[in-house]
Amino acid sequence: MIRTIWFYVSFLLTTLYVCIAMPIAAALDKSGKMVRYYALFWCKAARNCSQIELITETDAIPTNEPVIFAANHQSQFDIPLSLVALEQALPAFMAKASLQKLPLIGRCFNLFGNISVDRSNRRAAMKSLDTAAAMIREGRSVIIFPEGTRQEQHEELGEFKTGTIMLALKAGVPIVPVIIEGTGDILPKGRIALSPRRKVYVKALAPISTEEYTLKQRNEFSDMLRDVMNKEYMEMRACHHKQV
Repeated sequence: MIRTIWFYVSFLLTTLYVCIAMPIAAALDKSGKMVRYYALFWCKAARNCSQIELITETDAIPTNEPVIFAANHQSQFDIPLSLVALEQALPAFMAKASLQKLPLIGRCFNLFGNISVDRSNRRAAMKSLDTAAAMIREGRSVIIFPEGTRQEQHEELGEFKTGTIMLALKAGVPIVPVIIEGTGDILPKGRIALSPRRKVYVKALAPISTEEYTLKQRNEFSDMLRDVMNKEYMEMRACHHKQV
């Protein structure tokens, strides 16, 4: 309980600080470096305030070309911890449009270059995919959560939404699977108290080319990607739970 209280109090104060500082930084530094600094600062604060030990295998991620990172999703911690693990690439996020409407946080969301998706409006969602694909082709990597939302069961990955998979096919860039294990145990969906577990593992797999697939083959690509990620996730989970 003490750990949970410390996390929420300290992280709330950090979030307020970043939400005030980032717009000022954006106005003073048009290069965007200060915005990226504060975004990463906020993500690292989430790790430090929660006292999570982050163990990564991401040294080999591509940094000389834009890619799409595809990560599994079980907890609110997935966003900040994945950004810390992928610090070398510092990708933007595709996230639900409601985040953009949050006071203060929504403005910082936009300043970092994240892309909002209105899932209730198919036409608007497709437009968001086109915007994201253009941004990726111009050089900015993006991270997506193909499961669409946080999963409540952690034995295996959920089904992938083909809508997000279409982004990779539209952009025509490699997709890098990212496996996150442990966040769902620390702070699962529907709970606010942190569990005693502290270790989170993030592993980036080898890039997968999208050149051989068309938009009509999005279901085939989605199934292949899920099989690759699910196999690695289940092996990681089995290994790490033996160590607990």
